Amino acid sequence: MTANWFEAKVKYMKVNEDGREKKVNEAYLLDAMSYTEAESRILHEMESVIQGDYYISSLKKSNVTEVVPSEDEHDDRWYKAKVAIIDADEVSGKEKSTFQYYLVAASDIKRAMENLEKSLSTFVVPYEIASISDTSFMDVFPYFGEGEGQVADHLKPLDEIKEETE
Repeated sequence: MTANWFEAKVKYMKVNEDGREKKVNEAYLLDAMSYTEAESRILHEMESVIQGDYYISSLKKSNVTEVVPSEDEHDDRWYKAKVAIIDADEVSGKEKSTFQYYLVAASDIKRAMENLEKSLSTFVVPYEIASISDTSFMDVFPYFGEGEGQVADHLKPLDEIKEETE
């Protein structure tokens, strides 16, 4: 199942190291099924991060198709990569490119390129990395985080249901 990525901007008052308050507008990327769920999820995620009042200043569908996380704790920035998937038109014989956008966790541009290349190494079709640029995303919230694939308490796995009916 492909992810539906949404870009959310959250505005709130942040206290700097020197104790002064500053109004900030931070960007986040999250996976959700709809705008309503995206709004609900970002509000839920921000409750644990932000003390005080905050609001969603922007919520829009993102053109990001894939997120490439990193296990390295130093990879604390997010870079957006435009990747051209090259395909040959069977009728005309000409090559055409379809673009996909990746969000890559890395500490710098060079590391972003390495992480992206590692992620794309399993591709069997030709591709070309068209661009990589820094983003302002503070964090990314995938649909499944820790415990991916766990079944909610009120649901049963299909295997258990089949055993009960047999």
